[in-house]
Amino acid sequence: MPLYELRVSAALALLLCSLAAGQVSQCAPADSLRLRFVAQLSVNGCALFVHDTGASDGPHLAVEPLMCVTDSLRGIAARFDSIAQQKYVNVPVLMKDAGMLAEAQRQLQHLSPSSVSFANVTNISVSADTRSSVRVLGFLWTPNEPVATLRLALEKNSWPLLVRKQRQSKVLFLNKQIQWFKMQDRFKHSPQEALEKVKLIASIIANGSCHDIQSRVMLQNDSIFDLDLNRQKFSPLATCGQLKFIRSINLENCSLRVHQRLNMKGYFLIEPLLCHNVSSLSSESVRYDYSRDMHYLKLDLVLQDEATRDAVRTQLADLSPGSVDLMRLWTAERSVSSSLSARFEVGPLMASADWRSAQLRLYCGNLTECRDLRSAVLTEPTDLWRHVQWRVTSLVAEQCLSNSSKITSSWRMKPSEDASSYTSLKSWARLQCASAQRTENSSSVFQLQPDGRCFLKIQQRLTGIVSFQRSWTEYETGFGEGTDFWIGLSAIHSLSQGGATLRVEMKLWNGSELHADYAGFQVGDASTGYRMTYREMLRHRSSVSFDAFLEHHKDMRFSTMDRDNDVSRYSCSNECGRGGWWFKDCHHVNPNAVFPSREK
Repeated sequence: MPLYELRVSAALALLLCSLAAGQVSQCAPADSLRLRFVAQLSVNGCALFVHDTGASDGPHLAVEPLMCVTDSLRGIAARFDSIAQQKYVNVPVLMKDAGMLAEAQRQLQHLSPSSVSFANVTNISVSADTRSSVRVLGFLWTPNEPVATLRLALEKNSWPLLVRKQRQSKVLFLNKQIQWFKMQDRFKHSPQEALEKVKLIASIIANGSCHDIQSRVMLQNDSIFDLDLNRQKFSPLATCGQLKFIRSINLENCSLRVHQRLNMKGYFLIEPLLCHNVSSLSSESVRYDYSRDMHYLKLDLVLQDEATRDAVRTQLADLSPGSVDLMRLWTAERSVSSSLSARFEVGPLMASADWRSAQLRLYCGNLTECRDLRSAVLTEPTDLWRHVQWRVTSLVAEQCLSNSSKITSSWRMKPSEDASSYTSLKSWARLQCASAQRTENSSSVFQLQPDGRCFLKIQQRLTGIVSFQRSWTEYETGFGEGTDFWIGLSAIHSLSQGGATLRVEMKLWNGSELHADYAGFQVGDASTGYRMTYREMLRHRSSVSFDAFLEHHKDMRFSTMDRDNDVSRYSCSNECGRGGWWFKDCHHVNPNAVFPSREK
């Protein structure tokens, strides 16, 4: 063994001895429950679980180790342990972070804590589901270090026999290599499904007593967990007695229920939405479950949404609301029709760390079935969601529970097609396209493609004679003339309901022409700030492979020089040409900026 390996082994042995000695001298088994779970926070996409240690001069709050994977795992590379003759991958796991702790302190100010700190951890044990294709080889961590290393093998059987036994055939060895590369590729594309099977128990010290805290490794910004696991941390909660159902409200793509707190004047609460976000369905929605060795379709559900809360406040104007908040999902009792359950297995409902979204899984017999199911849902979402119903229990300010008496269905996320503005405008567009195809001649507003597809132009800039430095109202209603125009956000919303194909065309100064097609393009209504989203870029129909046009701006509200909805510290519209766009911080493209008169 090389010298550096001997040194590493010795250091690890000393660490283990130190931990064992620390548990004996510092910590005795807890004779009574000294910890009280008080909050779950979401900081930088990671979930933080906070406990009251029960100190008499408190509250002194202890934060569990983060157990959060923050680095991208797409480029993860396999390694080989020459001693154990094993292939493995190393996954960096964030355990503590000073910046996240400071943000947690800010979010916990309402509890007036005497202190907020990471819990004193004496030991961590790690395991994986016995059915999982992921095998835990080790969890390498020194107390007080900010990052640990989780070592995983993505196979059920080890390699030594295949490497050392000469009688094994080359074909079998090759098959084993192919199996490894397939597993590694699945891990790169679906790391969440692999990591969620890894369970950890952290032994922490509080008031001289040891407490075992169960957790699992979660992926930053994609952290989801089983609702049952989270509820186990809470003490039993009573039913809220000061709530009164007020009304149901139908918004753009979702129905919701609003309650009023009788003991707080002007205080209203919205039940979790549980609406399916159809635009989130992409090719990556077909995933692989390591423990089940099965493919499934991932369905994203919206639980909380700031735009929805703002829209509800407007709808409740007659009641003079002082505060409108969203309840947190506690349980969602699901009812599935026999028609759906006969074909697909419906998995558990998983909630995100920030409680803004949830995930439901439909397990398929094979990969092809999952892909066909995704196509069916994209074509007609109601064909799926009419088979699923929910009865919801919600958490109110982490104090009590609200039980909904209403059974809700998710299929109402499908936009209503009987709205006059939507039907008339879209029908008119279809008639105009049909006329253009018959005459093989398109007007300045419509454009025929060689494959027969007809597009209605929503923006065009050819001469620069029309200024795009316009107000919110002008961008909402539209402006311009035959060669340079913007059709209007209201019209784009109506035309894109249910999802449309967006085609972006651009001509460069050297004469080159580029284009990109996007599927599932949608723009919300005025209550959402005309929020823009899309499902995926259709690279096989595009002349470019990199999505530089919309990816940076996805899910953003529209901004103009007189209405700033971006996330930058200044107005992107005013700083970047005073045109309107779905700015973020600020833009990768800006087609409504000042029109250049020459190449720069």
